[in-house]
Amino acid sequence: MLDKGAPIICLQFRNDRFTLIIGWLMLPSLLLMPRELPGQVAVEVGVAEAAVQPPETSPHKIPGFSISVDEKKLNLLDDFERYVRHQMWEKALTTIKDLSASQSSSALLPTQDGFLIDANQRIFRALTSLPPEGREAYRLFYDGKARKEFAELSGKHPLYSADAEKRATEIYYQYFLTSIGDEVADLLGNQAFERGEFLQAAEYWRSILEHHPDTSLPELDLNVKHALALIRGARTERAAAAIEVIAQQFPGQKVTLGGNALDPVPYLRSLLPQQNVSSVASSKSNDPKSVAQSFQLPESDSQPHWQLHFLDQSVEQALQNSQSDYYGRSKSYATYVPPIAVDQQHAYINYYGVCFGLDLKSGKLLWRNAKFKDLGNHFNNYSFHQSSHLNQYHIAVSGDYVLATLIPQKEMNRYRACYRLVAYQKKTGKQVWQTSVNNEGYICEPLVVGEQIYTISHQQNSKQLNLSCLSLKTGKKEWGMPLGSVVAGSSTNGMEDMPSPVLKLNGESLLVLTNNGALFDISLSGRSINWVFRYPYPVNQTTSNNYYAAANEEVQLHSRGQMYCDHNLLYFKEEGASEVYALDLAAKKVIWKRPIKVAAQLVGIDDQNVYLLSRELEALSRETSRLNWAVSLPIAAGGLSAVIDPQHAWIFTSRGVFEISKSNGDILDIYRGHDLSSLGGAISLNQGLMLCISNQAVTAYPSLPTGKQKSKETPTSEP
Repeated sequence: MLDKGAPIICLQFRNDRFTLIIGWLMLPSLLLMPRELPGQVAVEVGVAEAAVQPPETSPHKIPGFSISVDEKKLNLLDDFERYVRHQMWEKALTTIKDLSASQSSSALLPTQDGFLIDANQRIFRALTSLPPEGREAYRLFYDGKARKEFAELSGKHPLYSADAEKRATEIYYQYFLTSIGDEVADLLGNQAFERGEFLQAAEYWRSILEHHPDTSLPELDLNVKHALALIRGARTERAAAAIEVIAQQFPGQKVTLGGNALDPVPYLRSLLPQQNVSSVASSKSNDPKSVAQSFQLPESDSQPHWQLHFLDQSVEQALQNSQSDYYGRSKSYATYVPPIAVDQQHAYINYYGVCFGLDLKSGKLLWRNAKFKDLGNHFNNYSFHQSSHLNQYHIAVSGDYVLATLIPQKEMNRYRACYRLVAYQKKTGKQVWQTSVNNEGYICEPLVVGEQIYTISHQQNSKQLNLSCLSLKTGKKEWGMPLGSVVAGSSTNGMEDMPSPVLKLNGESLLVLTNNGALFDISLSGRSINWVFRYPYPVNQTTSNNYYAAANEEVQLHSRGQMYCDHNLLYFKEEGASEVYALDLAAKKVIWKRPIKVAAQLVGIDDQNVYLLSRELEALSRETSRLNWAVSLPIAAGGLSAVIDPQHAWIFTSRGVFEISKSNGDILDIYRGHDLSSLGGAISLNQGLMLCISNQAVTAYPSLPTGKQKSKETPTSEP
């Protein structure tokens, strides 16, 4: 246990002077407290927002990431909703017709709860929210015309042709509330399901179930198709809920599938993946930072399994010199911890563009793309400091390839050089390909799905972010789409500072956290934006050169934006932001949000808590967002991370690896380790080894299952 006792957690207000006053007011009571305190604190004034109110500002006008919308359509939509409130049905229906018929300059329109969604979906939502009187008026106006157009569609075109599908989609959005709306939706659902667009098919069938109560289509069949589409679309949580509805509303009834009459409930349940009923820990069994079984480390005086130092003496001296340099001081090079990627046999590290591979069993250096000592020359170069953004060095491994974003050494001395995406053979380190567009920089960790790479890039001197899909084997661009424009901040030396987005696959969708005030959900099959969630993002756009300013905590710890997804719930906090969010992806609803210190980074979740790390580890309730406990730790470097097992959280600090109780935040043990001169850094569990990556070395310690006797005879292998 730490002999200093409990850390004191004070609320961080925006006004620093107010914080100082609160601190002085608390001092007398603190002096009267007992000397020995528990190792955690559960003091909290109500800062969480239990019921999140919709933003007063339209999502596209919130400060931060810029997304264009069609102002003409938005004004028509406002007119329609105003006419509906005043029951002016003729004007309302004329306006909705103009809305559907007008050409749009943007694919997105804002909602009232902070989201931007597909324009057709937004108009559809406004239409289906009509009260009973408005629905009757709508049918009176348009039912005859809708029947006529649907009959013409059936007669002129084969129903499964591209032209017929396009026209059917137009009829669906314009005339869904008429008597033929359910038939059109069912037709489009069948077509989408056959194309493999399962989530789109589920939405068509769900619209019938929710908004067409007088449908003549068999309700059981619609429910079964809806559940089946959700299963195929990897939305197992929603699928399980849909199956329960079938079990309760249609007990014992049968449907015909594949020519056989059967009970749909057992059949659908058999299609659900097994991890749907498992815990959060087991559902993330492949996550090296979340493990299903508790473990322990050997005695502190045992030798590590292996250790490799990558901090060359010349580089170390250059790093020290950079702290007195005008442009190097603000980067906090000395506390930087390089990113790591691990597969079943090897580990790969990207240290300022020097990428190298290690054997997990022995720690042997397999290959490297450059010499470590050559980096020292670049740290003394003005152009390198201007070009380098430490949050844009990334590395990933998939199949036979290692992917890295870096500035090639031959371009390091170029003014405002771009970050390239480079692919290496993972066994030999031979370069396979490199992105070659001169002015295009790649600024996020690449995400590999099958044979495609998804990444975010931008053109030099442009603030527009672009999503690109590249071939894994060749690096050639297969398709891309613009997302919007960032509001780029300025670093302390006055240079433009672009964010580094985070990508995460969620079923058939790609989640993009921009780290600039926007979260995207993108359909990979449709190559379109499903929705965007917007929220305020503070951006420092000052142009003053603060050469001698001390680096903030978030700069010293190199805090990153991060998100964790558990079924339909997403927890995220952006880099540089002062709020953490819990979002229901299915309902497109904010569950809660709460203030948090800017330096805090999400490092994990479990069944009960969301964990954030800065110079303290905080555990927030997943359900209410309240602070359950917090504990101060000697965190001095980047690589903020934690290994979460069922009972403990493990953190690599400047004083060793801390074992922390998840129940109350007590420090149970400290494993000093064998990287004593380091500042701490990242930690992960891979193949039975605890990997600790610091600012100067990577060290592997053997882990033992809880209850197994510790041994001091741990085998040692020199790299």
